[in-house]
This record gives sequence, structure tokens and C-alpha cells, in this order.
Amino acid sequence: MNTTRRDEVVLHVPANAGYVALLRTVVGGCAGHRNFTLDQIDDLRMAVDEAAGQLLKHVVGDGVELAVAEGDRALEVRVSAATSADGAVIDRESFTWTILQVLADELDVRTEGSRTIVTLRALPEVGREDQGRGTA
Repeated sequence: MNTTRRDEVVLHVPANAGYVALLRTVVGGCAGHRNFTLDQIDDLRMAVDEAAGQLLKHVVGDGVELAVAEGDRALEVRVSAATSADGAVIDRESFTWTILQVLADELDVRTEGSRTIVTLRALPEVGREDQGRGTA
């Protein structure tokens, strides 16, 4: 999931479910500036909602961080938090994993130290068409 980053928006919110709507709004706004369709924007918003909800179940720190980065073609969305889980916060056999895979073009969940990072990558419809043809 390596993208060349141009712009990045980072938002840190308290570890409270009441702030998930703000995370959804930010990712929706960022996707809206990148020629994503309304359906794709809704998918990204739902994916962020699901990822943040799972992190909040295991959070030990004071907040959740959302980072939205523009790559050459894709939008990379990272939702992260310090978590108490020894293993995966999102089990790859779970319904949540399945949902996230459907909502994003690429999905990665990893742990770095005590921090769990959910990374979603999405291409706008135009980027998907071009990707198949190998054009710029």
C-alpha cells in the first residue's frame, strides 16, 4: 500500500464513539475532492465507521487518529489507536473484516508497538478504469 503522498489530513479525536461521525465527515470531504462517486464516498465513510468502532472496543489511549493521504491515484485512509489487544483487533475471519474488504479496494490491519493501524485504500472510478488499461 505504498503511495506517493501529496497532501495529508490528520485528525485526532477523543476515544469516544460520539466522535466517529466527525471521522466519517472528514473522510467523506476528502474523497469528495478526489472525484469519488457518491456511492464510493458512502463506502469509505462506512469503512471508517466500522474500523473506528472496532478500535474503540480495544482502545487504551486517549484517542483515535484518522489520517487521509492523497496518492498519485488513490486515497489512503488510516485509522489508528493505542489498543489493549495482544492479537489482531480485527480478526481476518470476522464479519467486520469481510465488510471492510468489500468497502475498500485494499485493506491492511497491522500492529506497531501498542498501536493498531487500519489502512484502507480506494481508487476513484476514473482511476479504476485507467488502471486496467495501464494509462496515466
